[in-house]
Amino acid sequence: MSEDFRVQVEIEVTVGSKDISLKMVYPAFFPSLPPQIYPLEKVCLSSHQYGVGGELCLEIRTDNWEPQMTGAMMIESAYRLLCGEQAIDGESGEVLDAHQTTIAQDVRGEFCRLLLSVEARQHLAELDEPSVTAAEFEELYQSRRCLARLSRIGDIENITWSHNLKSLNPIKCSGYILRLPSNLLEKIPNSIEEVLSVAQTLKYDGLVKFIQNIAIERFILFALDDKYQLLSLLKGKDSGKIRKYVTIDLPPLAPRQSAEYGQLISKSVALVGCGSVGSKIAASLARAGVGYFKLIDGDILFPGNIVRNDLDQRFVGLNKPDAVKARIQEINPSAQVEVRRILMGGQESSASTEAALNDIAKCDLIIDATANATAFNLCATVAQGQRKPLVWGEVFAGGIGGMIVRTRPDIDPNPFVARRQLITWCAEQNVPWNGKESESYTLSRDDAPPMVADDAEVTIIAAHMTRLGTDILVRQESVFPHSAYILGLREGWIFSAPFEACPIHLEPDGEWQQTASAESNAELVTLVRELLPERFGVKNEN
Repeated sequence: MSEDFRVQVEIEVTVGSKDISLKMVYPAFFPSLPPQIYPLEKVCLSSHQYGVGGELCLEIRTDNWEPQMTGAMMIESAYRLLCGEQAIDGESGEVLDAHQTTIAQDVRGEFCRLLLSVEARQHLAELDEPSVTAAEFEELYQSRRCLARLSRIGDIENITWSHNLKSLNPIKCSGYILRLPSNLLEKIPNSIEEVLSVAQTLKYDGLVKFIQNIAIERFILFALDDKYQLLSLLKGKDSGKIRKYVTIDLPPLAPRQSAEYGQLISKSVALVGCGSVGSKIAASLARAGVGYFKLIDGDILFPGNIVRNDLDQRFVGLNKPDAVKARIQEINPSAQVEVRRILMGGQESSASTEAALNDIAKCDLIIDATANATAFNLCATVAQGQRKPLVWGEVFAGGIGGMIVRTRPDIDPNPFVARRQLITWCAEQNVPWNGKESESYTLSRDDAPPMVADDAEVTIIAAHMTRLGTDILVRQESVFPHSAYILGLREGWIFSAPFEACPIHLEPDGEWQQTASAESNAELVTLVRELLPERFGVKNEN
């Protein structure tokens, strides 16, 4: 038995004139997984080995193992590998590698990584050989990894290329790109002295001085044919050290959404309410590609909000619209976001509320994620008066279910009429609400602990509200046959089981604001001229 109580078999194989000690360990999930073969001592036996003392990578692996295979087959495979690599006439043999790894597997142990986009590689390939070009790099520190990008080729006064990503507060570092032919430089330097020697060979004084400036961290990107290696020359007490970055070639951006979503980049959404539901809607719309946001909320994010919010601990203490703005731009740095930190329908100045409503009126879509009657009335007033589609919804107390609704000008009833029809529909079910609301998202019952909506339940309602919103923005013909749905997430009230959906037909009724005709505009101008003649240069004889 091994130290961790697994069956272990010790083996000795003879390869040429050399005896090699191995051990084969049967995993806890054998025979679903193959046995593992290691050297008995902590040594490196093969180039097909996971590190010194690590497991041998054999022909039979987890991806092609079958339960009818045996440990004896594994030993035979190990023997073939070691025989194939034994030295012949002083040279080691080579065993072809059939193990196909992903980029993620290759770099999972790498601390420093250079991310090169397709566009960056194209512009690097166009540089002359040999050449020395000023550049700028950006670096983020995430999950104990340094992630670097080439952000600019050329100095600040002569930029030949720069990426179009907005900064996510990275560290910006100056550097140089050395584009060299392989006959001039056979391998990438491994020390500062070697880097300095290359710079002196190129007779580029600015580069030599840059490398010798130990007061700053210096980035040098070597480009040899189609191979790229970023080096960081450390500063201060570590000035004699060099840090290498593994290069990750980013794949082209492949479409992962419907082609019709491409038009979202020009669409604007007014989101009223940036709490649990609103934050999730904002994140989903950002991923969908919406280009413009107006965020309105008067609240602050507290630690207790995190359990149902798309935001996290980094944003605690921020006004919710500011926090959601940051979240949107983390997902889509190109999105343009404006915020208003006001409580819609709360104790705010009339001028502030009016300014917010004017912002809402300019957007292509209004979403009310407040579940607040006063806020709804204000959003509905703008939607009806400016003929803008409105989506709203709410999570029922206790997470028992929720409601999602859309109203579109001249297709659905105006928002006020739609709300009355929903209230009527609920009353017609003749099923009393089985409890009383004690606080938001909570349903208190006499015979059981309070039912509280969890993050998943809030997410479901937010996701469906988002679907209604994107449907309005990108399609002429909706994929949703109804404009209102009551969704069940638990048994109770009108729901006999989770995931029940009750579509509600909204009867067109009540007028939306009609757009002014050319004739009525002309009549209005005539009336204003009569009432305020001095404004139009006409003397008032009265």
